[in-house]
Order: sequence, then structure tokens, then C-alpha cells
Amino acid sequence: MDERRQPSALVDEAYAVLGEAIVDGRLRPGDRLRDVELATQMGISRTPVREALQRLAAIRLVEIAPHRFTRVTSPSDKEVADMRDYAVHMIGMTMHLALLRCSDDDITEGARLLGVLMDAARADSSPAYVDAGFGLLAHFTRASENIVLIETLKQTTFLVRRNLRGWMCAHTEDCEELFLLLADAIRERDTALTAHLWLRLHGLY
Repeated sequence: MDERRQPSALVDEAYAVLGEAIVDGRLRPGDRLRDVELATQMGISRTPVREALQRLAAIRLVEIAPHRFTRVTSPSDKEVADMRDYAVHMIGMTMHLALLRCSDDDITEGARLLGVLMDAARADSSPAYVDAGFGLLAHFTRASENIVLIETLKQTTFLVRRNLRGWMCAHTEDCEELFLLLADAIRERDTALTAHLWLRLHGLY
């Protein structure tokens, strides 16, 4: 990192680097985080690293015990279950809000992203499903043009992605049919049907 950049930019970059490392598993639950070592690795001072760690602690990715340790957290079973409920309802609500505001290109891209999600479900790959589901959420969040949703996603991105590990759609016999119906509902901008089918895919309707 370039130390000549604005302090806030350095904090943002340190936050992004550390958050991504926690999400992808390079930093694992229980790993100690020492600001001096991290600052040396990033080529910056300790101050932006400390601020980045405080931001990560605020979203429960990092635990800080003053004068004792700073370490990566391990989500509890309840936190994981709660995140799955949150993600399913948030994606459904965001699509419901965004569909009538989307451009034709947004609709086409949303249907394409849903296809990526369906492929991940076919492959029974949770990591791919989480990535595709988050991509779908990010796409419709942007298309919604709702500043609250946009800011909420910005603040929770790393937490959502980390705590969704293991997430998949409900394994029902008509799963693929539901995906195809959902793609049609998105293309038709049918907000009610889209939300209904999305919740049904995930066992919540």
C-alpha cells in the first residue's frame, strides 16, 4: 500500500485486505492478529491497521480484548442460522423492491446471475452458491438505487459472505423447476411471484 494516500483510504484498504482474508480462509477462526506484523506486511503504519481491526470488530469478524489479544472470531451455530434467514429475506426483499426500477439490461443480468446460482445448486457446491447468491444480492441492491440498502450491504459484505458458509437452497424435488419459474418471474418483473418463489426455494414458504 502507498503510505502517501489519505489516511481514510489506507484504513479502507486495510479493512478490505483483512476482511477478504477472513472470508476466504487465509485468516482462520482463532488466528491472532498483531497490528505491528500486519502493518509491516502491508507496508503502512499501525494506525490504519488498528482502525481497520476496530471496524472488523464492530461487525463481529474480529474479537479484541484490550492488552490481551485480537483474534479472528468463529461464528456460532445461531449466528450462521440467523445469517441464512437474513440473507434469504434480504435477497427476496431487495429483488421485490428493485424489479420495477431495473433497466432491461439489469433484468437480463439478474436472470443470468440466477442461472449461475442454479448451476451452483446443481453442482451441490456451497462455496459457489454463496458467491452466486451474494452476486445476486449485490446486483439487485445496486439496481434498487436505495441508499439504505446500498449502505447496509457495504457495511455487512464481509460478515454476510463469511457467515453464509455452508448455505444452499432447500433440496426439494422441484428445485430446478422453481429456479426456471423464478427466472421467468424476474424477466416479467413480477415482484410478488419473485419473492414467493425465492422464499420457497429456501424452505421459508
